[in-house]
Amino acid sequence: MTDSKSIVLPFSELPVRYRLQSESRETDAGELKTAEPLLEKAVAVFNEKRTEDFVTFMAENPASDWAQTDLFIELERYYRQYIPFTNEKGDRCLWINFFCRPVGDWKVHRVHVEGGGVCFFSVGLNLDTGKRFDFLVNDK
Repeated sequence: MTDSKSIVLPFSELPVRYRLQSESRETDAGELKTAEPLLEKAVAVFNEKRTEDFVTFMAENPASDWAQTDLFIELERYYRQYIPFTNEKGDRCLWINFFCRPVGDWKVHRVHVEGGGVCFFSVGLNLDTGKRFDFLVNDK
């Protein structure tokens, strides 16, 4: 799958912590569509947790010009890198990397940054169990 905001990268671009106990596999557009509801649920949980933080911050900083987009994830804003793999149990998994703007040679190499807030995040999805893992936002 490739379009102007998404790409499937090879297994070699998968972060090492996943590559060590997994194997390469292929994916298709249908599988990526299957992953979307799992992804939407993961983002909804994240955004729900951030709501309280946002309300508290705005109450303490009424002159702030922060918008919800500074704290919340709106999936349509993001570029995506998909990397399919099979975990140690043989389950089909996808690791998805998200970022707000093109970074470097993003259609060839995985984007890796330190910090950046909600402009950069990643999540793993197990398509066979329907579970997500390692929802990581680069807040630092």
